[in-house]
Amino acid sequence: MSQSIYNHYRERKIGDSHLITNDAGNWCILDKTKFDMFRFGKLENDLELKNLLRKKGFLIDNANLQEITDLTKTKFNYLFKGTSLHIVVPTLRCNHRCVYCHSNVVAQHKKGYDMDMETAKKTVDFIFQSPSDTITIEFQGGEPLLNYDIIEYIIEYAKETNKKHKKLLGFDLVTNLSKMDDTILKYLIKNKVGLCTSLDGPEKLHNKNRIYMGGNSYKDVVYWIKEINEDYNYNINALMVTTRDSLPYYKEIIDEYVNNNLNWIKLRFLSNLGFASKTADKINYSPKEYLDFWTKSMDYLVKINKNHPIRDRMVEYILAKLKGVWCNYTDFQSPCGAVIGQLAYVQNGNIHTCDEGRQYEMFRLGNVFDNTYKEILTSNQSCSMIASSVNDTLLCDACAYKPFCGVCPVCNYADSGSLVSILPRDQRCLIYKGMFDYIFTKLNSVGPHKKLFDNWMENLTVISQPGREDKTASL
Repeated sequence: MSQSIYNHYRERKIGDSHLITNDAGNWCILDKTKFDMFRFGKLENDLELKNLLRKKGFLIDNANLQEITDLTKTKFNYLFKGTSLHIVVPTLRCNHRCVYCHSNVVAQHKKGYDMDMETAKKTVDFIFQSPSDTITIEFQGGEPLLNYDIIEYIIEYAKETNKKHKKLLGFDLVTNLSKMDDTILKYLIKNKVGLCTSLDGPEKLHNKNRIYMGGNSYKDVVYWIKEINEDYNYNINALMVTTRDSLPYYKEIIDEYVNNNLNWIKLRFLSNLGFASKTADKINYSPKEYLDFWTKSMDYLVKINKNHPIRDRMVEYILAKLKGVWCNYTDFQSPCGAVIGQLAYVQNGNIHTCDEGRQYEMFRLGNVFDNTYKEILTSNQSCSMIASSVNDTLLCDACAYKPFCGVCPVCNYADSGSLVSILPRDQRCLIYKGMFDYIFTKLNSVGPHKKLFDNWMENLTVISQPGREDKTASL
């Protein structure tokens, strides 16, 4: 190959310009003149443009073939690391009744929904069969602190087990903080457990979304955020979930995070899972309504950032992908992180593809008492689930955002009864497209948005998932 040949690319209009992307995850925004030169093979008239497109892998020759191949391989190296995120559900019981809850939780007083010590031990033994050098055990619910003794047992047993395996071991806890106390907190801090909670905005909005059976959810959350961040000098992250009631209050929601000295926010949209599927007619909205809320939120966040630095987590995820930085966000890649990146273990030892997957029997892969890790990972069911999360449908393959995006088979199943999305009316797809359009439009402009996004991108190294923030709707 002595002369350059054209690599496969995808195109999307961004205003009057053209975005082009390739499978290595590289991208360029070209004005019409330069785009026409590119697509009509007139690059000899602009050697600077030709060199840029070679560097980005839109033109391939002997000199850059290996580099672009290696870049593409690096993008998918997460497929070969083994399952690293293990979501453990100590109990399905919960003392909240959140209107958007995506878990099949039960009331606090119910019996028979807690993980026992034997199941906890078997779960940890199963987790350490993963070949991954990194293991994160994350406690979800229900409200995990309603079965706190099992959390402590799992942490201690996992640390003891790791003396043999010598993996990089970490723990996360997603909690509504209603059962937090100083004794528990000191133990969690001692063991460097990552903490994440939910904060949906001002008190009235938060309590309307997050109904605490017998208490004031907002007061507990803001009390413990302050205690943890200030008095204990530790870090806790918070998330919000957007309902129809949230839409008018984008300023107030962001101000609530600023007032509580939180460094970032993620304006999560609804998933049609669990309890949320039963309340959808009261709390849901169209993709257009959500994107109107989200773009107003971003505009306001940019406006206040000079005096109150706060980052949007979803924008960071997208910018990380645009920069080629490793982004450990299993919901936003292809194939998604189900099975190969994360597994979920419910209170009776059943193993599911992922946190969302524990809502449905069809996503159950086995049980810690009956199966080995190898059996689970190599089963026909696991392979089918992984294959269904690849964004290779006709419409996905034609989309310029394919190299940065991902699909969720569980959400597809909840919405349409099929693992394969009906993309023209897929709300998740329409929302992500709107986000990408917004970000690329701002990156192709001048002004405060581009300046801030460029700054965020410049300072990105590795994006991880503190507290599995995208899962907090299960609280």
